[in-house]
Amino acid sequence: MPLERQRFMHVTFYHDCDIPIPPPLYGGTERVIYWLGKALVHLGHRVTLLARPGSGIPGAELRPLSTAQGAETCWTQMVPEACDLLHLWRPPSVPLPKPFLVTMGSNGRPGVRFPPNTVFVSRTHAANHGSRHFVYNGIDPADYECCPARAEYAVFLAIARTRTKNLAGAIQVAREAGITLHVLGSRTWPGNLQRLFPTIRGVRYHGMVGGREKRALLARARCLIFPVRYPEPFGVAVTEALVSGCYVVGTPYGALPEIVTPAVGRLSTTARDLVEAIRNPARFDPEACRQRVLDGGFTHVDMARNYLRYYETVLTQGQLGEADEAPPGTIPGFDYRQPLPWDE
Repeated sequence: MPLERQRFMHVTFYHDCDIPIPPPLYGGTERVIYWLGKALVHLGHRVTLLARPGSGIPGAELRPLSTAQGAETCWTQMVPEACDLLHLWRPPSVPLPKPFLVTMGSNGRPGVRFPPNTVFVSRTHAANHGSRHFVYNGIDPADYECCPARAEYAVFLAIARTRTKNLAGAIQVAREAGITLHVLGSRTWPGNLQRLFPTIRGVRYHGMVGGREKRALLARARCLIFPVRYPEPFGVAVTEALVSGCYVVGTPYGALPEIVTPAVGRLSTTARDLVEAIRNPARFDPEACRQRVLDGGFTHVDMARNYLRYYETVLTQGQLGEADEAPPGTIPGFDYRQPLPWDE
């Protein structure tokens, strides 16, 4: 059904997490929920948000979740009677009073089965879980800046302690390329003491950053180094970097080849290739990187339009797939402890 003919919808988001929406610092899922709600409201739909106190989406109604023990079993009583559909970010553990859609943003464990109304966050992510239903995570380009003149540093944007994100590999590549690496997502020390540390052997640790500080660092960085060692479901950090004018050097795992084209980055399983791309920034244009997000279907409005089509399917057909969807045991395995090889 064409989007312009779709019905006016009242969608309720449920996300029970200690991080508010939007998150002040790290929180990829929470930021995506915020952007999706903004876009749905912009397109004329009604959004109710069931989330932690302090959350908020412009134009949406917040019904704050209680932090009391056992509250997770009664949140369904807070769902508005007029709501058409529930959107969750994990499979429900209780019976639901309305039709629902689940977004799975991480890799499932082998043997786990998901509800038929599950949507994944990239084509590869869906295929790895035996599904064909996906919606790319979208970002609001207005939240980012893109400077034509770039500085002589690269960024690593992920939770540094997560070994599959491979900070060690990013440091290895940056040092070989001779460029300073700013790590956004390292440990935040009490009193932000990490800010007092100098650049150590070419690496500067910023702790968990967000808002203006992250935006400013991305706006002038040469590139994002993203050498993940697992099948990345999507990688919001990648589109955040691209829309800020950073090209991307990383590994070709999971959804990365769906996002990073040769015009906006270099994907390789070999560290030497990534170093070469960092040393030769002239082939990558910051405006082309930004346009990759704007034209490639990675904005928050693109995301909302695609979810609306799935909402409509759920409301008219009841479910997206069969009840015996394949388990996620097909996800390829990686040894994240191994360094990036220098030779093929």
